[in-house]
Amino acid sequence: MNSILQKSFLFFFLLCSILNNSSSFSQELTKEDNNLLFSDLAQNQIIALGDATHSDYTASKFRVDLMKELVENYNFTIIGIESNLYEVYKAFEDFKKNADIVAMNSSIYTIVRNNHLDELFFYLKEQNEKGNNIKVFGFDASLSGGNAYETFMQGIESNLNNTEIECGDISLQTFSKRFKNLTPTNLKALLRTKKDYNVVYDYLGCYLNQDTTGDDNEVLNRALANLHATIEGKQAGKMNHYTRDSLMFNNIVYLKNKYPKEKMILFGSTSHFIKSPKTINSKYMPSQEWVSLGERLHKAFPKDYFFIAYTGVSGNTRGFYGKKVKLGKLLPNSIENTVNEKYDSSNQIMYLSVNRDKSILDKADSSRILGNTFQEMDISSNVDGLFLIRDSNMD
Repeated sequence: MNSILQKSFLFFFLLCSILNNSSSFSQELTKEDNNLLFSDLAQNQIIALGDATHSDYTASKFRVDLMKELVENYNFTIIGIESNLYEVYKAFEDFKKNADIVAMNSSIYTIVRNNHLDELFFYLKEQNEKGNNIKVFGFDASLSGGNAYETFMQGIESNLNNTEIECGDISLQTFSKRFKNLTPTNLKALLRTKKDYNVVYDYLGCYLNQDTTGDDNEVLNRALANLHATIEGKQAGKMNHYTRDSLMFNNIVYLKNKYPKEKMILFGSTSHFIKSPKTINSKYMPSQEWVSLGERLHKAFPKDYFFIAYTGVSGNTRGFYGKKVKLGKLLPNSIENTVNEKYDSSNQIMYLSVNRDKSILDKADSSRILGNTFQEMDISSNVDGLFLIRDSNMD
């Protein structure tokens, strides 16, 4: 089967899936929870929706359904995906023209990809065609896609065709050869030698100092500045996770400043969005020095940032790298167990809000919002809202 035919079948499948799943997210909630949810969200400029493992199937379905409602009924016009800022931006700008979902997915971390995001991208393309200017970016600084090298080099070379930049003894060809080694997203194999670090770091510094940032290459240069800062952090021996969340925050501030009157939704892992990691008793927390993206956003924009986490009460879910995982037995004093015992079992998804349910949340001493593993935490300090899914399932 040739690639054109494959894409046609994929497009038809996704279109059918979108039509079959067009029911409103609101219909899944009780009327009281629904009213509370949109009362909570309507006035906030930055909404973060986080799942436990980057790729939980049912949580992604409900997140995408909610994102559609926020776009269509509450004027949210910026979508941020936990993947590279420029790669996602460039892919979606191309996707609006060619509907190539394979290329769109290639810009995103493998672990984040799922069928529901595919549906979202087609929906957002349709919204743009209707005149609703929805923009899609990544908010991460790390390289995320399978074609990261090609994407960035095309952007750099296109810009160099219109700008005279001289970077001493480092040619574009030398930079390109070294830059190609940056494709591993975890940065452990970022570059092989100190010389490689220096070549890429020095060239990027030179390029960014000489280039005049215009609308056409502003996002590209922002992403390259992130990469420059990441390499600097690695050279200085700083913790990568600390640098990463800091750069994520800077990217969101950049978007907020660039579009001051527009509202955005962030789609990613709860581990980045939590507001007070020091109140979580877990060996998995990076360190007491780590400041999460969510903590930074909460401190900078206390009236604008609202974070909702998703967690499962029972069922199967998708763990890292798509592996099927059965949710473990509920702990007696967890928030998941509280919901299991006290809420109507016919409700597939329930919404708890700190604005209404703080006393319930505070009575629980643990949750599995992080990695589907129960951890002791002050729930109310880390989330503004919590969705509890009665029965999580795989595709």
